[in-house]
Amino acid sequence: MFLFFLAALVLGGAVAGSFSGMLGIGGSILLVPLQFYLLTRLGYPPDIALKTAIATALFFTLPTSLSSAYNHSKRNTVLWKKGLLMGVFGFVFSFAGGYIASHLNAAYLSIIFGVVVLGASLKFTTTKNANEDPEKMSQNPIIYAVCGSLMGLLSGLTGIGGGLVLIPLVIFLAKMPLRQAIGTSSATIIFTAFGGVISYIINGIGVEGLPPYSFGYVNLIMWIALVIPGVILASVGAKLSHKLNQKYMRNAFTVITFLVGVGMILKGFLM
Repeated sequence: MFLFFLAALVLGGAVAGSFSGMLGIGGSILLVPLQFYLLTRLGYPPDIALKTAIATALFFTLPTSLSSAYNHSKRNTVLWKKGLLMGVFGFVFSFAGGYIASHLNAAYLSIIFGVVVLGASLKFTTTKNANEDPEKMSQNPIIYAVCGSLMGLLSGLTGIGGGLVLIPLVIFLAKMPLRQAIGTSSATIIFTAFGGVISYIINGIGVEGLPPYSFGYVNLIMWIALVIPGVILASVGAKLSHKLNQKYMRNAFTVITFLVGVGMILKGFLM
């Protein structure tokens, strides 16, 4: 059972890292359901399993997003001023989201996760004419502050690094071109993930029944198994994002997020 557990985590980290680099979504969208499934199979109660999965997935996004942001920055697709502004607001609201999630029942958290993922997927799918002209992009700092705040809150609540929410937001509200949205998202995720991780660590200290080697709700054993292949593949994914057809990138984003969103909603109702 342990070998299956370890192999599933390594494979999950590799796939999540690839999508983190290609789509700027942080990878948590795949890792939260995976870790939740594995922990419940090991006998951990849903409450502990889901919060540990969310916290560890957020921690996973830190190094993978650093790797992804570095590679996107070399290709001049990271808008650093806008990313830092969104990151500051994202950090604060992600910390708040982590605090709220730490006091919610697992069933509610699962449904919230699924709704956020499904909503972002549907919104992204319905966009047929996203702006690709940088000259039309908004320069209003309030728009970016709002985007960062919304993304941060949902990131802390669900463990999603933020790209899943941020990319559609900056495309539609700020008219940011897709490649810049992906690159900037990968940089902003660094801040939101950090805020959420701190919150889950603080709120998980002293909780009984956590898996061995947990630091608050963050489990270090699972994180190591996920992050090594994740960082390597995030770099590969970032390079591929500049070669793949935009249509294929959109299709990959929407199909995966739709399936995961529906699955987590059903799981929440069945708890």
